[in-house]
Amino acid sequence: MLRGDIMRTTFEKVVEIVFREIIPKLENNDGLAVFAKERAKFEGWLKVELCESLSKYFPSVTPEKDRIDITFNNWAIELKTINTNYRYKNVKNKIRPITKNVKGILEDIEKLKSSTYTNKAILFVVFPVTHNNENWRMHLQRISRLLKDLKHREFKFKNDISGVIYFGLI
Repeated sequence: MLRGDIMRTTFEKVVEIVFREIIPKLENNDGLAVFAKERAKFEGWLKVELCESLSKYFPSVTPEKDRIDITFNNWAIELKTINTNYRYKNVKNKIRPITKNVKGILEDIEKLKSSTYTNKAILFVVFPVTHNNENWRMHLQRISRLLKDLKHREFKFKNDISGVIYFGLI
């Protein structure tokens, strides 16, 4: 993307950049594979990596501005990592309050709706799960109803644990 396009940044362009930049980082990081196996969240890592990736295209990337995870130009993005409680091979069985995690996404969407930014989005990584998991689809429907658009890509951590990255336009 040319820098002259910065002011006309569309949702599709941001999705393309985010998925192209972040998915390889999710798939090739040994440390994240350990986090996935332990069902541990990594939102701080995601914020740092997303800032690094976006700053290649947008010089105004700023973390933690206006109580929003990442902002640039007229974009505001909130981030979440969702560790499910669904049984998965080679992943420790732990009780995780997925309903509480989904509630956090819904709250972030509502918070962004009241912000003054022109473009508002939510980026969340869900693991271990596949996009078509029936239990997860129920939660995803609740989230989708609050969004204008939602894109996703499935990926696998380095240890073959499945995850899905979602990017939603508010």
